[in-house]
Amino acid sequence: MAGEVTLAATVGQVLAEWQGLVTRGEMSEQTLSRFGQLLHRFEAFATVHGAPLLSDLDTALTTQFVDAQGRTRHGRVAPASLSTRHLRRSVLRMCFASAHRLGLADTDPTRDIDLPPRVTGETRPLDEAEAVELRAAAEFTHHATRHAAAAALALAGGFSGEIGHVTPADLDLTGARVWMHGSTKTRPRWCPLDTWAAHVLAARAHHVQAAAPPGHEPGCLKLAVSSRNGSNEQIQARVCVALRDLVNRIGLGADSTVRPASITAYAGWETFTRTRHIEAAARHLGMNSLDSTAALIGHDWQPGTTTHDTSPQKGDGRNA
Repeated sequence: MAGEVTLAATVGQVLAEWQGLVTRGEMSEQTLSRFGQLLHRFEAFATVHGAPLLSDLDTALTTQFVDAQGRTRHGRVAPASLSTRHLRRSVLRMCFASAHRLGLADTDPTRDIDLPPRVTGETRPLDEAEAVELRAAAEFTHHATRHAAAAALALAGGFSGEIGHVTPADLDLTGARVWMHGSTKTRPRWCPLDTWAAHVLAARAHHVQAAAPPGHEPGCLKLAVSSRNGSNEQIQARVCVALRDLVNRIGLGADSTVRPASITAYAGWETFTRTRHIEAAARHLGMNSLDSTAALIGHDWQPGTTTHDTSPQKGDGRNA
């Protein structure tokens, strides 16, 4: 399928498709810029290594790029962190998936690239590319689905035990936020909504209200689960099923460290990387323990106890 298609042309078409994700709010302009820089570096890397065509790419060359050294913020050449290597692989996988949809490629040279897990025996946050793919996988068609609502609420910072209780009345679309009622482990709080989440939840609220039977009680209308009754455990289980389905759709079902909480952890990690304060991430997620928050988002803040690769997952432009 790739034929004589150049990698440069492929990257151009893929980035044009990703611009559509930006238009729909599924990807930020900043993310597109970072991912675009990474793809252009991959294009230059492949060309220098004698692989200017899409059909020239293989697992060995792609692995070389994923593992390539980069420059730190201080300008020193250093081995790429594990998180950077994972992000490179995720972005390239996303690129080849887009190229396949565009009819440009029928193979993915990243498929057989194995990397050590970023977290050992625990939950890890999604990385930025995986969060973008999750939004795309959750996108609704003729009406807003429960899957899309569950993804939007998790990416906003809600846990599975909270998401199933959110109603249309909990939305403050003017303020771009949603009220999380809290749980036995988390505090009630407002969580911010990005453009995509606000759009998805507004559409879902309109759908459930329009489909509700006459004389219904507003509190019975749930955004991310069906309106049928159930215990808190049953409602949480329904949310987990929806989120696990989305995780499977983006090819992460075999990763034992990716769970529904990985989606919520991404929201906390994003807040931490923006503010550099673990307290801000804890407030966002409604968590009382800074240690538990740090463990969830994969940040080791106590020297000598490292069990995670804590390098920024966003991918420094000079080291991604």
